[in-house]
Amino acid sequence: MFEKFFSKLTDKKRESIEGYLKKISVNRHDLINQISEVNPENPVNAYITLALLLKEKGEYYKSLKILEKLKDEKLPETEKKLVYLNLGLVYKSAGFLDRAEEALLEGIKLFPGESYFYYELARIFKNSGRLEEAVEYLEKAVQLKKEFEDELTHTKLYLADYYIENGRTDKAFKIIRKIHPPLPTPLFYYIMSKLYYSVGETEKGYLKALQGMRLSPKHIPSFLKVIEEFEELNEEKLRDIIKKTELNPITGLKLANLLITKGRRTEALKILKELNEKFPSDPEVKESYLRLLWETGKRKQVVEEIEKFLKLLKAKKKAFRCENCGFETNTFDWICPRCREWETLEMNCENR
Repeated sequence: MFEKFFSKLTDKKRESIEGYLKKISVNRHDLINQISEVNPENPVNAYITLALLLKEKGEYYKSLKILEKLKDEKLPETEKKLVYLNLGLVYKSAGFLDRAEEALLEGIKLFPGESYFYYELARIFKNSGRLEEAVEYLEKAVQLKKEFEDELTHTKLYLADYYIENGRTDKAFKIIRKIHPPLPTPLFYYIMSKLYYSVGETEKGYLKALQGMRLSPKHIPSFLKVIEEFEELNEEKLRDIIKKTELNPITGLKLANLLITKGRRTEALKILKELNEKFPSDPEVKESYLRLLWETGKRKQVVEEIEKFLKLLKAKKKAFRCENCGFETNTFDWICPRCREWETLEMNCENR
């Protein structure tokens, strides 16, 4: 059966399984470590691996054709699980979320003790905005496998945020009371700050925001947005934030710009100079500092600063780097796009 099935996958002259897999994986060495070892002596193993490689190359139709065919075969339980799980994942990657959901639900029906079906289904619900269902299935996944506990915690926090946005602070509080993260996370403090502000407890909301900013300076913009939504972010407030969280580009620039609007350029220049010395690679700090230097007549100093900055740019490249898998990106997110680990993206400057 397998030989006949394989011969239909391509119109070209039939190749060996090993040869076809080798050809399809050219220039995709990054995928090899993510795929189980190919065993040509085990046709099902080889076909599943082939389906995964086709998926990674974006050839979803061929991948689905293989997996749908295997689904109808009499297979050992372990291989049957892999077929159904990967069928759901390929449908998801191809954008057919309803079919992905069907495949995973069918997998749960056949293998109710397999945690990954619940986990992958929960991820689909989460990405679709169905947070309540995502939490429900993640809880079932955690009952079977504790390693999904962090994902469950973060999804509950997103659900709490959803409830806050829709005026259901009672439900948000109910969720938060049951969350006890083993380690403090910026997202936890963000939700707590937003929740306290939403129910009128301004002092507690501000305190949680400060705790979150001290814990993770890279998330300061998110916390400032919460504060600005509920109270005035004036000079006194900005100075207090800087005093309690240390000077950083976000709060420093806000304070400098506020002072400039008040005509207090000398004070603003002092702050920008300190920022420039502390964060020489930050382009926004550099631009603001150079502009104010130019406007205040310090033209020679502007030229000197530009020359130093150009040398720095040639020597270093700034990006976010995942501490878990090494993935680099210029866009920050709470979760690494490659390994899906939470809060592992860190600012990275390496000599090139």
